[in-house]
Amino acid sequence: MRQPQDLFQVHFWGVRGSYPTSNHTTLTYGGHTSCIDVHVGGHRLIFDAGTGVIGLGEKLLRHAKDTLVLNLFLSHTHHDHISGFYFFEPLTRRRTRLFVFGPYAGRKSLQATLEAALDSRFFPISLGDFEARTEIYSLRGGESIRPARNGHPPEVHERSSFNPQAGQEVTVVSHKSHAHPKNGVMLYRVSYRNRSMVYATDIEQKSGGWPDVVEFARGADLLIHDAQYLNKEYFSRSEPRRGWGHSTIDRAVEVAQKANVKRLVLFHHEPTHDDKTIRRIEKYARRFFPRAIAAHEGMKINL
Repeated sequence: MRQPQDLFQVHFWGVRGSYPTSNHTTLTYGGHTSCIDVHVGGHRLIFDAGTGVIGLGEKLLRHAKDTLVLNLFLSHTHHDHISGFYFFEPLTRRRTRLFVFGPYAGRKSLQATLEAALDSRFFPISLGDFEARTEIYSLRGGESIRPARNGHPPEVHERSSFNPQAGQEVTVVSHKSHAHPKNGVMLYRVSYRNRSMVYATDIEQKSGGWPDVVEFARGADLLIHDAQYLNKEYFSRSEPRRGWGHSTIDRAVEVAQKANVKRLVLFHHEPTHDDKTIRRIEKYARRFFPRAIAAHEGMKINL
């Protein structure tokens, strides 16, 4: 049996893209927008703060016995990826230490972007009104990060100047892609004790995949990849989705194949796709990549 410090578990709290859904046709896969909780090597890493993060926050507080130390990694700050941040209950507790990482938006820092999103014109509580002790780190891509833990702040290094020792420490590496309008998107790779996970949402792959993304994902145990569109939607003559910043199922599979990853999770589901459609998508993807699975709320994967 694995010890807690050896745990590498990925828990899905929100798997939809663009906007949340709530009706009887989406109950199996769920309707919340992007949020993944990764419990690895004693750290709590959260990826994106869509509406799925609200339920995660409630759970964390129910089980908290001491100070909560949380590391939140934002892929970008489009509404569907931060709309749950405002309602993330640990933010209202003084005993929470929250470290937020995410990309610059043009010349604007991540802090400036979040402050703008919480402007009084849009929300009644400003970023500074929350009780939690929050530190915000703006990333440009290429950083290596050792997450915060046990009273120690995170370490953020340029990757070229950082050499993790044989993977015995939890390390998060960032990679900036410009394949999402208009300020791009940040991808993340988590590594620990010879295991790795790549989070690559909101990226519009070209045919065959972007070479830099394929290399970033190479050999990962788990690739979580945007797979929002069917080919007939992406290439539609009447309403094409080209240029909208998302991948087809086929292109997600191509990246998984080229990068030689062990498992593929199809993520950021199109909100108009019901459970029946997503089941068909999963079956189709498995014809070309047998270890593919469509993400659903509550799904847990142990690496």
